Amino acid sequence: MSEPTSLGSERAMQIVAENKLRAAIEAGEFDNLPGLGKPSPLIDEPYDPFWWVRRKLRRENLPADPRDGWQR
Repeated sequence: MSEPTSLGSERAMQIVAENKLRAAIEAGEFDNLPGLGKPSPLIDEPYDPFWWVRRKLRRENLPADPRDGWQR
């Protein structure tokens, strides 16, 4: 007996998500978002896979390098 595939359920979830997004767009839930029409402040930055870590450290006023004073 073959194992059931999850392709059907994945497609079903995709359809539900698309329908919810479409309904939200039509209801105007994405209108007037902060930053709408403005370029991303990160657009000119070089690619950094740890951008979110560095941003969090900056926001928390923590050094990005453990040699700069990380304490436990």
